[in-house]
Amino acid sequence: MVIHIIGGIILSGGKGKRIGGKKPFRIFNGKYLIEYPSDVLKSLNIPFVTVFAKNSIDLFKEKEYLIKYKCIISFDLIEDKGPLMGILCGMRALNTKWFVVLPCDCPYISIEALKNLISKIDTAEKNNNLCIIPKHENGYIEPLFALYKRDSLHILNNIIMEDKNLSIRYFISHLNPLYVKAEELDETKRIFKNINTIEELKNVE
Repeated sequence: MVIHIIGGIILSGGKGKRIGGKKPFRIFNGKYLIEYPSDVLKSLNIPFVTVFAKNSIDLFKEKEYLIKYKCIISFDLIEDKGPLMGILCGMRALNTKWFVVLPCDCPYISIEALKNLISKIDTAEKNNNLCIIPKHENGYIEPLFALYKRDSLHILNNIIMEDKNLSIRYFISHLNPLYVKAEELDETKRIFKNINTIEELKNVE
């Protein structure tokens, strides 16, 4: 089996209650939300896995999506475990050294921003960092627009098995994280904007 350096994990398991459910397949500016990160990963020839909720949200649309992108599709093993479960399932499904983790609702993602993030891998390798996390000036981090190394898989597995603290920040605290300035990826920081409500779906910028 070929081991790629970088693979992608698109997290699509959230319930999306504020947006009326089926968040990955809500249309924003003429495209499904999930198509934005998928198109960027595809354009960069990065193999990726899309992790949906444990129970299918829309079997027809998931099949349609699979046919279009020919990516791996996985499902959360256990419900209501948050993004850590999605990351775990993604890491198990794809054989790569680093994983770029993205949410399904990031329509402003750009190829340039992702390249900027990936360019930090050499530094992380030298410093034995197991993840690369964008950080804002106010200290807020972007753990779902980040890179995680496969070597963190056993740590993630242990945290989920313990089932005591499933905070993604708790996971990151075990990884000797490399923090990068959010503006180094995108000066406007627009790439981090998520779509969470029906109103935001309608407000096309």
